[in-house]
Amino acid sequence: MIAEKQFPTHARAVVIGGGVVGCSILFHLAKFGWKDSVLLERDELTSGSSWHAAGQIHTISSDPNISRLQGYTINLYKEIEETSGQSVGLHSTGGFYLASNRTWYEYLKRERSKARYMGLDQEFISVKEAAERHPLIDPSHYLAALWDPLDGDVDPSGVCYAYAKSARVHGAQYYTHTPVIETNCCHPISSASPTVSSWHSSAFQRLARSGSRPL
Repeated sequence: MIAEKQFPTHARAVVIGGGVVGCSILFHLAKFGWKDSVLLERDELTSGSSWHAAGQIHTISSDPNISRLQGYTINLYKEIEETSGQSVGLHSTGGFYLASNRTWYEYLKRERSKARYMGLDQEFISVKEAAERHPLIDPSHYLAALWDPLDGDVDPSGVCYAYAKSARVHGAQYYTHTPVIETNCCHPISSASPTVSSWHSSAFQRLARSGSRPL
C-alpha cells in the first residue's frame, strides 16, 4: 500500500511523469551521480502514451546527432536489461532503405558515410539481396539498398520498467499513484500522496503525457 511507503522529503531532482522519457532521465541522472533523484507518476509507469508506441527502432536520420543518439539508445537496451533483469523485448531484425532514383542513392551514400564515422555498422547490399529478404519488393524499381543491422523493435512498456528498475539499482527511486498537484519555483513541489505533502528539490523536469492537465 502507498500509505506504508516511506517517502523522502528532499530530492536533488524530481522527474514528473513515468513514461519512457521520464524513466530514461531518471536512469541517467542516477547512473551519472544524482542518486537522490525521484520520479513521480500519477498512475502506473507507462500508463500514458508510451505503452502503445510502435516501438520501432532505427539509426538512419538526416541529423547526425539524432543518429548517434539512436545508436547509443539501441545499445543501451542491452545494458538496462542486464542491470534490471527486465526484458525490453528487443528484436534486432535489421532493416534496409531503398533508393528509387539517383538523388536518393546519393543521400543513402552520405548517410552510410556518417554512420561509419560514428561507428554504426551500415552497409550497402544488392537490390537482389534486398528482394530475397523481403519478397514483396520488386528490384526493378530500385537502384540501391542500404542495410542497417540495428533496425528492429522493442516492447515500450518493458523499456520503461527496465529504465526505472535500473535507476533503482543505481540509487534513485520512483513512486507510482503519486500525482503532482502543484509546482512552484519558490516553494516545494506538492504531491497528492497520502504520506507526503511536499518535496524540496533543486531541479525538476515535467514529462507528463501530452493529454495531461497543465501543472
